[in-house]
Amino acid sequence: MIFVHGFLHGDPHPGNILVSIEGQGGFSLVLLDHGICKKLDEVFRLEYCQLWKALILLDSRKIQHLAERFGVGKYYRYLPIIFSGRTIDSKSGIGKGMLVEEQKKLKQHLKALKTEDISSFMESLPSNFLIILRTDELLRSTVSKLGASKWVRLLTYGKYASLGLSPKSNPCSGLTSFALYTRLIGNIEYILLRLTIGVTNLVLWMEKLKRCLNKFYGKMSAAGKGMSTLFFNIYFKM
Repeated sequence: MIFVHGFLHGDPHPGNILVSIEGQGGFSLVLLDHGICKKLDEVFRLEYCQLWKALILLDSRKIQHLAERFGVGKYYRYLPIIFSGRTIDSKSGIGKGMLVEEQKKLKQHLKALKTEDISSFMESLPSNFLIILRTDELLRSTVSKLGASKWVRLLTYGKYASLGLSPKSNPCSGLTSFALYTRLIGNIEYILLRLTIGVTNLVLWMEKLKRCLNKFYGKMSAAGKGMSTLFFNIYFKM
């Protein structure tokens, strides 16, 4: 709803969500309590979609540009932490925890922040962002309780961010053709997004494997040198 339709339900906790046995695929979700709802303007919706694609792909330049558009350019490096749990220069794959080095670096950055900085950041955020942050936190909790991984949640966000950026009109086709065309474009971008993330994770895994092999080789070399020294000492003593 947020990415494609620009409609925000600000209180999607489990008590406000029912599952009906009717609908496409044999079920549908029914949302209750529309006391905290908002229609997002089209410019914000599109920029929010762009932000999520940039967050998942960790495109720091795009994140900085969009942060400036949202009025929080000074704090752009904290957006990936807030939404995806990664630092802006993270070396870990999407959905993975921060590396120890990244955690130490983050702590240093946070220690340098003052109370005025935090207040300034919160005051600079658009009102839409504040409601979205509440919604996102509730969704995180629900997804976690259902046993789904962080990877699934972030990849789903990326899928619908891509779908939300696909063309919204096609004068040469009717409503049905338009719906199929939009879904096709969204699915293609989603596949490309998955491939990009997959390749990134593979590269990170290979780098980790290389470090482990180098470490293992170093230990074996040290052990070999130790055995050689011991052998020569025994030999010459004899």
